[in-house]
Amino acid sequence: MTRVLLLCLAFSTTIHAQWTTSRIQGSPEAAKPCIPEQAFPGIVLHEALEMVPMPGARRFIAVEKGGKIWSFKDAPDARQQDLLIDLKPGHPQLQYAYGIAFHPKWRENGHVFLCYAYGDKVPDGTKLSRFKLSQQEPPVLDPTSETVLLTWRSGGHNGASLQFGPDGMLYISTGDSEVPSPPDPLNTGQDISDLLSSILRIDVDRTENGQAYAIPPDNPFLKTPNAMPEIWAFGFRNPWKISFDGKGRLWCGDVGWELWEMIHLVQRGGNHGWSAYEASQPIKPETQRPEPVIPPVAAHPHTEAASITGGYVYHGNRFPELKDAYIYGDYETGKIWALWHDGKQVTRREEIADTPHKIVTFGQSEDGELYWMNWEKDTRIYRLAPNPSVAKPSQFPHKLSETGLFKDTASQTPAAGVLPFEIAEPMWQDGATATRFIALPQSSRIKTTRGGPPAKPNYKVEWPADSVLARTITWPATQQRIETQVLHFDGETWNGYSYRWNEKGTDAELVKADGEEFTVQKQPWRIHSRGECARCHTNWSGFTLGFQPDQLVRIAGKEPADVSELFDGPFTEWQPAHLVSSHDPKPPLETRARSWLHANCAHCHRRHGGGSVPLMLNFDLPTAETMTVYEKPTRGDFGISDPAVIYPWAPHRSILFQRVARTGSGHMPMIGARDPDPAGLKLLWEWISGISPKKGPAESYVSKEDMLQKGDSEHEAELLSGRHPENEHRIHADPLHWFRSSPTHLMMAVSNEQIPQPRRAAAIKAAMASGDPNITSLFERFLPPDQRVKTLGMNFDVKKLLAVQGNAKRGGELLSMTGKMAACFACHIINGSGHDFGPDLSKVGARLTREQILESLKQPSKVIAKGYETWVVTLKDGRVQTGFITRSNGGSTTMKLPGGQPQAIAQDQIQSQQSQPSSLMPEGLLQSMTEQEAADVVSYLSGLK
Repeated sequence: MTRVLLLCLAFSTTIHAQWTTSRIQGSPEAAKPCIPEQAFPGIVLHEALEMVPMPGARRFIAVEKGGKIWSFKDAPDARQQDLLIDLKPGHPQLQYAYGIAFHPKWRENGHVFLCYAYGDKVPDGTKLSRFKLSQQEPPVLDPTSETVLLTWRSGGHNGASLQFGPDGMLYISTGDSEVPSPPDPLNTGQDISDLLSSILRIDVDRTENGQAYAIPPDNPFLKTPNAMPEIWAFGFRNPWKISFDGKGRLWCGDVGWELWEMIHLVQRGGNHGWSAYEASQPIKPETQRPEPVIPPVAAHPHTEAASITGGYVYHGNRFPELKDAYIYGDYETGKIWALWHDGKQVTRREEIADTPHKIVTFGQSEDGELYWMNWEKDTRIYRLAPNPSVAKPSQFPHKLSETGLFKDTASQTPAAGVLPFEIAEPMWQDGATATRFIALPQSSRIKTTRGGPPAKPNYKVEWPADSVLARTITWPATQQRIETQVLHFDGETWNGYSYRWNEKGTDAELVKADGEEFTVQKQPWRIHSRGECARCHTNWSGFTLGFQPDQLVRIAGKEPADVSELFDGPFTEWQPAHLVSSHDPKPPLETRARSWLHANCAHCHRRHGGGSVPLMLNFDLPTAETMTVYEKPTRGDFGISDPAVIYPWAPHRSILFQRVARTGSGHMPMIGARDPDPAGLKLLWEWISGISPKKGPAESYVSKEDMLQKGDSEHEAELLSGRHPENEHRIHADPLHWFRSSPTHLMMAVSNEQIPQPRRAAAIKAAMASGDPNITSLFERFLPPDQRVKTLGMNFDVKKLLAVQGNAKRGGELLSMTGKMAACFACHIINGSGHDFGPDLSKVGARLTREQILESLKQPSKVIAKGYETWVVTLKDGRVQTGFITRSNGGSTTMKLPGGQPQAIAQDQIQSQQSQPSSLMPEGLLQSMTEQEAADVVSYLSGLK
């Protein structure tokens, strides 16, 4: 901090200087071919979720989340918005309006179909209804004409996209109707006895069995016992937007869970994987599957996408180079891709635009042009435009010394016009510290305009193009610089780049787009990918996380309000509350705790911020409005009895505390520090312990006195009341004895050094020896870095792993029916155990070298063994079979299906058969294993001869 203050004082006299040395322009990558441009600027919508053309009418229909549905002319200068219907008056419980589809013969019958949803977990809360037009120009729906056709359970994943197919049938997407995690808690993904996690297909021109629709006679599960006959395909998590192309193919964007986002070509009767798999990642591979799994045609890792939005195949005239490409995007990162598929496989896929938008839906005009909506309070519509920078070579600086930010890079002396600034509460960075700088080009300023009513104004902030924010991260004990992060505004969006410092500390080199991992003082460090940067620096968080009115403390040694040269308008005025330092003992405890949560969590956990749980931790909200106190957790409970997101008096029962206290996959924040912040934990523990419980109708609302009386054990009651156990020799003998009902208390006692050595070491050892991941994830941070569990991830060094000496015995234990890799037995036989589907591994060491075995585990599709090529066989009755072809002659083809069973198919029953370039063996099998465990498995397999 002293160093930062000195910098501020040293350069406060040069605050009027202009930054004229900037070389940060464009992008280090080749320019994307397209950029966004606003379309229909005269149309303003409120939280819109869908945009479809009105067939043959040169109009668009826009569906707002709150139930208002509008039409407007498909004309660039359109300004008139005509209300098609407002669903809310007739449906007060409505929370979301989703999909809309006009009947192909709407002019004759006036039929329009809508999908909307009530509250969470309502058994029939998502509804598909038919309405009738009362007039056609402009179109108006009669709310009294509603006929409900179908209902299914409402929840977090509703799907609810509607499309009429070229066959005249109505197709409807449904999700798994549940929370993000744990995955598919209803186990509905592979269950065809309900309507969830599916694409449905119904005939709306006929009625039967008392229903307002009929089941098409060629639906695939019409005669399957216990199956819902409406299902056309299944195995989807949250199929967010479906569409047909000119070839009659049905495309679907499916929102993923932990690792992948998927694009599917939906097959009749097809099983698209969820929740047995998320793309290639096994989730519940033991799930009984009614049909073989069809892999997605495209899958994006969460380093570049986090919430996929399906689109359309392009057939417009503005971009002939995109003809026949399926265009889709991502809600979280704003990226847009084009994908070409020749009917057998993807022939090309490329990122064509990188936008600052929350792409919630695409729309396609009748002439094939494509649009998308940016999800925000005032929703705007955009389209692609040619990028004028495409032909220009990139001049982006690849060394920090080339950026023009510093007069002297090694000493971090900023260039004229580059100003250091301080914030109230920095994000925890595994103990590292940071110095921060802002640079505005030439004499430009940050423009802020005030709008709305005086009592509740809204503010719009506009940054000048080529503005830069930078922070250099330093390891305090050694003053070793680790990385300098640069956030650059290119005029359209903010992009993040990182420069890794060399060992001498003289300069830093630009890191590649997918990031980098290394160790700093024996501690693992990750420089995040540019896609990961975009997941935090979003529109909802204001993009510039530190340089915000609620965070700014000083700029070049002055109060922000006194640095008028940077601002045009009331930038420093518009935040109602200001953060404080969580280390300052003077402000109230709640203010300090909320400041910590804002800095570490609120960039995602705010309204529309992208966090996958319903809580909002931004500082400007009162705690009562954060959806935390007494709220039930939606992403797991770590085995804790009667938990809440925040449980007053009981931080050990508070999942918010548990998330920030752990290491590994349960740790929050997801992107950023790997280790918990000890000071932050102590602060949150004290704050939650002091929150006064409020009596209410829920039985779980209890007072501290109640908890003391009905504590999980007498030892927990002693802890809650502030007393300490006297029988210290019991702690030494068994450190978990007094804390067995709440290992969190033991963790905090160790963290706060309330247990002296050697009992502290004994407590850590006993906790790690428990083998319970709910306990070990609380204590792993106390181990030296070289003693912690380090997993391989997806991109590990093959040569390094092969150099590790493996233990075949341990590998055999891992690759056993009760071991970590037991899922392998679902497809392979090893020494008599398992299923005969993939190659028999009993003598794999005689066929393959260690290098080949490891390659097959890491990249199973790189070399596919002869006879185990994936084939997709489409039958004339519409059924699809996926597996291996074991025999084929003029009369029939025999396939081996997952599970090992052979199936003979008469040749005259086959419509087509196509080989696939990917293996049925999933990728990522080793990512959750340690380097030694993987070496042990390779050693075991190579010894099977």
